[in-house]
Amino acid sequence: MSKGPETVSHRKAAKLLGVNPRTVLRMVNRGALQTVRGEDGKNYILRSSLSQGNTATTATEMDKFMDLLQKAGVSPEEVGSVTRVKHSQWQGMLDGEVVDLEATSVVLSPSWESGPEYPVVNQAPAREVNKKLKRYTALKRKRAVILPDVQIGYRRDMVTDKLDPFHDETAIDVALQITQQFDPDLIVNIGDFLDFPEFGKYQQEPAFQRTTQAAINRGYDFLCEQKANAPRADIKVFEGNHDRRIQNKIVDHAMNAFGIQKAKLPDSWPVLSVPYLLRFEELGVEYLGGYPANSYWVNDRLVVVHGNKVRSNGSTAMAEVDDERVSVIFGHIHRIEQQYKTRNVRGGYRINSATSPGCLCRIDGTVPSTKGSVDEFGRPMTRYENWQQGIALVEYEEGDGPFSIEVVPIFDGVATWRGNTYKSEDVWQAISR
Repeated sequence: MSKGPETVSHRKAAKLLGVNPRTVLRMVNRGALQTVRGEDGKNYILRSSLSQGNTATTATEMDKFMDLLQKAGVSPEEVGSVTRVKHSQWQGMLDGEVVDLEATSVVLSPSWESGPEYPVVNQAPAREVNKKLKRYTALKRKRAVILPDVQIGYRRDMVTDKLDPFHDETAIDVALQITQQFDPDLIVNIGDFLDFPEFGKYQQEPAFQRTTQAAINRGYDFLCEQKANAPRADIKVFEGNHDRRIQNKIVDHAMNAFGIQKAKLPDSWPVLSVPYLLRFEELGVEYLGGYPANSYWVNDRLVVVHGNKVRSNGSTAMAEVDDERVSVIFGHIHRIEQQYKTRNVRGGYRINSATSPGCLCRIDGTVPSTKGSVDEFGRPMTRYENWQQGIALVEYEEGDGPFSIEVVPIFDGVATWRGNTYKSEDVWQAISR
């Protein structure tokens, strides 16, 4: 009893035919290939065709298919799949005799139609985890605390005669707690330290009267608190547009009082100036006057200004970074904003930033503004401004060194910073006179 043809896999069949295994597999799936002839002259049946229930074709049929490819100039490796096979038979006349004729057409899809054959994606090779993590290098950087617009000032209640502050005592308390923990080398009060509503150019309110002295006393106390919480820090106070109100008032209405000093002290501050009234010389505090031209360079890359721009929709920071062309910390707008910009410079690039840390005044409508108002008794109406409270912490290297700016928001007398919560108790009590 003779044995039937042996079976082979599509990979072995591809080797016998000298083509890509995928080509053989596609041809089997289309029913165009079921047997192959080996170099030994034997016929082999593909296992794939048996599993699909197809009947094996003869070796002669396979030879005919290969002949068709050869006549068409098509390499078997270029065959992706067989789309359609059509075999026709008919009779015709040849030399006056009736003969049987036949033709076979094969529609093929090229192997490149389905795209390249990509390698299988596997898991990344396993490796031993190095438990010795690289340690960071501790840099000897200096530290600065930036305290934004406090606007120390008051309204005097027309009924109770008590003082209602513009500044937020709870925010100030939290700012001082963080300052003590941060232990800075430098504290910069970036302007509008005092509000001076009695000297403002806008409509006066009866509640502003007899509040300036209380504001001066509280401003002096706040500077003393800064020195107590950061004993090694140099303290700077910017003149802002509100601090300048007293000087503008004198120039506009009492020019003969401008620049008056203590007797025989030509190097002393004028007696109607902020640094004199708040005893800056005794405290060792430096006053940075000359708003809006005043500035202070923390290092060669970072400058502090009070600011004189106000833009809507959080775009003041972008205007500042465009204008200053260096990294800048500014106040004036009472909002927390931060923008970065990358610029081409000679030999590379430089990233500049503009940061507003917000304010330390109240945001509930107490601070006089164009959107605020008072009732018939001169008491402010509650209306929350689009302002935010906070401070900025800076770590920097001197000279043309790097720096980092960290804004710490304060919400309702509470701030979270580096894993700790700083909360103010109700430290403020009504001040009466």
